[in-house]
Amino acid sequence: MKKNDYTKAHYSVSVVLTKPIGYVFDHLIDLSQWWPEDFSGENIALDSEFVLSSGGTHFSKNKVIELVPDRKFAWLTTEAIRKTDNYDWTGTKMIFELTPYDEDTLLKFTYDGVVLENESDRLIRICDMTIKDLFCNYIINGKRE
Repeated sequence: MKKNDYTKAHYSVSVVLTKPIGYVFDHLIDLSQWWPEDFSGENIALDSEFVLSSGGTHFSKNKVIELVPDRKFAWLTTEAIRKTDNYDWTGTKMIFELTPYDEDTLLKFTYDGVVLENESDRLIRICDMTIKDLFCNYIINGKRE
């Protein structure tokens, strides 16, 4: 895969969650319970590293670069590969920002990195599914479905 097959991607999706901000934050950093890939590594803390992988088809090593309780959680992908086509999203940031919204919580997720030129729509679908479906379900039901 050539670097000119990539395009810069900056996509955000927001949801209002009917839970207090501390509850949302505590659940947010519990990636092993809701992120759609297998999680291994340290507990989430500033500078901790963890791996996300999916059925041997892709792998990413990540480092927590921002962790402000009840406000912000972000990681940097330090190494990544999708084995089916050698797509590499190393350098991408995943950013979660929490804001009080009356008695509820506004969660804004931002993907800031690269995407294959022909996969922009796929990126949007995956980001929306991860936040609007998987995380929201985890917040509401306490489990991944």
